[in-house]
Amino acid sequence: MKLDENQKLLLSDTLVPDIFITEYLPALDGLAVKVYVYLLLALRKNRKVSENDLARRMGTDKENIKIALLALSDVKLVEINSEGMTICDVKAQEIERIYRPKTASTPLEMMAQSNVFSQREQLIRDISKTFFQGLMSPSWYAEIDSWFDRYHFEPEVVYALFQECSRRNKLDNRAYITKVAENWSARKIITYQDLNDYFVSYEKIKQITKKIGRKLRKSMTEYDEEIVSRWVEKMGYEFEIIEIALRKTVKISQPNLAYIDRILQEWFSHQLRDVTAINAYETDKAAKYGAAAGSKSRGPAGAGNIGNFAQRDYSEDFLNEFYEPLTKEDSKGADGK
Repeated sequence: MKLDENQKLLLSDTLVPDIFITEYLPALDGLAVKVYVYLLLALRKNRKVSENDLARRMGTDKENIKIALLALSDVKLVEINSEGMTICDVKAQEIERIYRPKTASTPLEMMAQSNVFSQREQLIRDISKTFFQGLMSPSWYAEIDSWFDRYHFEPEVVYALFQECSRRNKLDNRAYITKVAENWSARKIITYQDLNDYFVSYEKIKQITKKIGRKLRKSMTEYDEEIVSRWVEKMGYEFEIIEIALRKTVKISQPNLAYIDRILQEWFSHQLRDVTAINAYETDKAAKYGAAAGSKSRGPAGAGNIGNFAQRDYSEDFLNEFYEPLTKEDSKGADGK
């Protein structure tokens, strides 16, 4: 008995690589996933499929199909050329990407490496079981292994990295996790103690940032937090010192962190580290400013005259020239006789 096409579809299966499910599916949108699965079916049936065919089949327009195909092309699931589309072998790509040639080592080096690799393998198994339900993508193995080589992280630090990203619901974003790893490395985090100190400092900065936001009645941004981090970590200022700078914002109409930053930088440049030293510095500064302003307003003696010209000395003869001498008649008329 010969089966027709409908019966063949009823009894057949289209296989989807597990590597697609673990590695690519979380980052793709729904239409791209549907297009990819349909292309696998067409490949198995040796059918040619056009963009118009896909648009009709998916109940959308051709433009959306083009966007979905570009998304598949970006992650190397398909190749688009002038002749059409080709579905890539994701298994071969993944093996080629994570393959590393082995090099010869001495027996002692091999023993040391064996212990290190044993710890790493156990850590990776724990990460896969805890955060990926035992279905972690194989590409993560090479990525995690590279962090040990590049950043010299202790195993506990790598595990804590996945804990932190899981808490933020970012396990599906590899770029985000990699960025966090880079950030920890830039902060010289290697051991678990380093990481613990970092979290204590970060929590302190977070609390100070919230206090500053409440004082200024301002919604603090990530960039604001970076400025506050510099005040706390690099300058070593506690909130009681920062608050003194905050009080000076009453002098301006729109308080902002740039104004406060200039004040703190001035104190830091003068090596002012405590409240007493800062208050003494500001008092002395205010006294000098007040004295300079008063001296400028008063000016030198005699400066009340406009232009501050030297006084001219006039002789008595010169002044008498402005008057005419009185006659006898003028004199009689003046006294009424």
